[in-house]
Amino acid sequence: MEKNNSWLEVTLTVSPELSEVCGSLIFEEIGQGSFLEEKPLETLESSRLKVYVPNDHQARDQLIKLKKRINSLYRHLPDFPPPLWDLRLIFEENWRENWKRFFKPLRVCTGIVVCPTWEEYEPREGERILKLDPGQAFGTGGHASTRLCLKALETLDERVEEKSFLFSRVLDVGTGSGILALTAALLGAESVLAIDNDPLAVEAARNHVDLNGLEQTIQVELATPETVKGPFSLILANLTLNDLLPLTPVFQRLLQPGGILVTSGVLSDQVSALIKGIGRRQLVFFRQELDEEWACVLFQAREK
Repeated sequence: MEKNNSWLEVTLTVSPELSEVCGSLIFEEIGQGSFLEEKPLETLESSRLKVYVPNDHQARDQLIKLKKRINSLYRHLPDFPPPLWDLRLIFEENWRENWKRFFKPLRVCTGIVVCPTWEEYEPREGERILKLDPGQAFGTGGHASTRLCLKALETLDERVEEKSFLFSRVLDVGTGSGILALTAALLGAESVLAIDNDPLAVEAARNHVDLNGLEQTIQVELATPETVKGPFSLILANLTLNDLLPLTPVFQRLLQPGGILVTSGVLSDQVSALIKGIGRRQLVFFRQELDEEWACVLFQAREK
C-alpha cells in the first residue's frame, strides 16, 4: 500500500552556471520552486537544488519527465559535468523541520518583510511584517516569478493618482499561500478576492489571512476565474503560459476599463507569445519586467 504521509526530498546537483535554468525546469514540471542549498564555496564547485514532493504516483511521473528534460538540456552542454540526483524518503513528522531550513525573513517590498512563523524578526522603522507558514507546497516569495509580481504591486502602489482606483477591488488568481493577496492588502487594497482550485492552497491562504488579521479585506474562495463575478480593477495571475492564454477572454470580462492585469510565471523567451495571445482587443500591452530568466508582463484594459 502506498504511503500518503511521506515526502520525497529531491536533490539535484549541477554546475552553478546551470542552477537557474534547472530551477526553471523544476518549476515547470513539479509546479513549485526549488531551493538552493547554501554551502561554503558552492559557487566555486556545484549548486544543490532541493524540492519536496508528496510520495505518490503523480510525483514519480513528474520526476520522470523532469529527468528527461534535464538530460535533454545536458546533451547540448557536453562540457559540463553530468547532473547528480539524490532522492530521500522523509516521513510527515520529519519533513517540516527539513523544509524550514530554507525559509528565512525576506524583504519582498520596500516596507514589507515576509517572515515564516517559526522565525523571529524585529521590524525596522517603516517596515511591516507579513507572517507566513508556507508548508511544503506554497512559497514565501523567493521565486523570481513571485518577486516580479510583488515588484509590480509596489510599482503600481507608487502611482499615486491611480492607486485609489487600481487597489479598489483586486483579484488574485491561483493564490497559493496568499502572498500576493496579502501584500495587496498591506499596500492598502480596499477589497481582495483570492481564489485557487486547490483545497490545500485555499486552506493555507485562509490561515495566513487570519494570521495577519486581514479578514476584513481578503476573501479566499475555492474557485476558478471562469466562476468569478467581476469587475476588478487589478488582477494578479502568477501562472504558466499554458494556463494564462486560455484565460484571455475571462480576463477581458473581469477587468474594468483602465484596470491592470499582472501576469507572471512565464519565461522571458515566452513573452512574445504571451503578448500576442493576450495583448489584443480589450487588453493592451502595458509594461514588462525581467528577473533572471523569468518575466512579468502587465496589460491594461482599454477605456470604453
